[in-house]
Amino acid sequence: MKKFIKLFFLLVAVNYGFAQEGFNFSIEGKALASTGSDNPFWFYSNQKGRLDSETNVLGLIQASYKNQFNENSELEIGGGILANDGLYDGVKIDELYATYRWKIIEASVGVKHRDEKLRGISSVGGDIIWSNNARALPGIYVEMTEPIKVFKWLETKGSFGHYFLEEDRYVKNAQVHHKSLELALVFSENDRLSGSMKHYVQFGGTSPVYGEQPDSFSDYIKVFFGSSGGGSAIEGDQINSLGNGLGSYELAYDMKRDNYNLRLYHQNLFEDASGIELNNFPDGVWGAYIEPKNVSWVDAIVAEYVQTVSQSGRPVTGIFGKEGDRYFTNGTYRTGWRYENRIIGWPFIIGKPDGIGNTNDRSYVVHLGATGSLGNFRYTGKLSYATNLGTYDVAYTPRKHALYSYGELEYATSFGIFTGSAGLDWSDRIQNTLGVAVGYKYSFKK
Repeated sequence: MKKFIKLFFLLVAVNYGFAQEGFNFSIEGKALASTGSDNPFWFYSNQKGRLDSETNVLGLIQASYKNQFNENSELEIGGGILANDGLYDGVKIDELYATYRWKIIEASVGVKHRDEKLRGISSVGGDIIWSNNARALPGIYVEMTEPIKVFKWLETKGSFGHYFLEEDRYVKNAQVHHKSLELALVFSENDRLSGSMKHYVQFGGTSPVYGEQPDSFSDYIKVFFGSSGGGSAIEGDQINSLGNGLGSYELAYDMKRDNYNLRLYHQNLFEDASGIELNNFPDGVWGAYIEPKNVSWVDAIVAEYVQTVSQSGRPVTGIFGKEGDRYFTNGTYRTGWRYENRIIGWPFIIGKPDGIGNTNDRSYVVHLGATGSLGNFRYTGKLSYATNLGTYDVAYTPRKHALYSYGELEYATSFGIFTGSAGLDWSDRIQNTLGVAVGYKYSFKK
């Protein structure tokens, strides 16, 4: 983190050497209250790790500079400071980054949240593996902002990332490798079928059981290609691939019509070879996202069905190939797919409070979301019905059922934006929770 802070201030100094294109500043505050010990689910889920189940007060200050050197290149430097109470209270860096854009290539270094997808109304945040449920990971991320045409009927795009995990986890100072590749068939200007794969690997770091994990350049090449580890790797990584790999496939169909834009999509998730081979089908998210063009009060609607119950079958201890997928967990990297004790991906997978393993990773969820405007008010609504089964190791008997509802109204004035939110969670096993929140945000550009 110190290296990123030094780099940030260096880039700020460089930035002043050019004509300033624009300065953005915002300050935001929010207060929450609920009838239960926890806030309603959608108050804190997929909120970039800024809120948690016990947050009552939040303050956020953000600023950024932009310089456009020419029509093809632009530099942006930004940062934010977050203060909140709750489980993870205190003052912390929310973002601290530099982003350089050149034509269709965008490269970021530092701590930067990923762009919000599907207008923030999806249960998976548009990405079942990385849903913006946790705080931003420090690292480097390079992506293509637009696809390249290989042929008139074929397009491709990709991304690459390298991130650093925190010291306070089971395997200290582990790293994360990321890459993605998308191929798309373009039937017409208005019809596009795409298939993509996102791949992540946790590797390196210091395990309290196995000691230093391989992280040399040759080991990184093995991680990149999903190869097995060498002699310095643990036995399981010598048989399988090096590190803790996980990812997803996505198949999506995008169509544009006179009255609407529609996206139909399926994202699976995998933890090992069985998931890569789709033995866990139909686990994942199945969704439809529509943007009506002739309905003034609706900007977008999403409907999703998500399940994580297969996991390639019940695990059988000691039998190779039957360890089960156990989503977002791992035997070596026992903190799993979390950052600062928050699940990075789909928020309905619930981690244990001690940071090791999950209490629930098998669920059926039906989700609806909508956003739009009514007069001077903008609204966002979410409704999710979940059937939770626990885990294969410790199942919920009987199953738990819950309904999570959320609504927000936003009113913009010349002196800031005022928001009011309400959420109601119903469960057949725990106390029902009603929550309300009020917020204010002021921003200006120069």
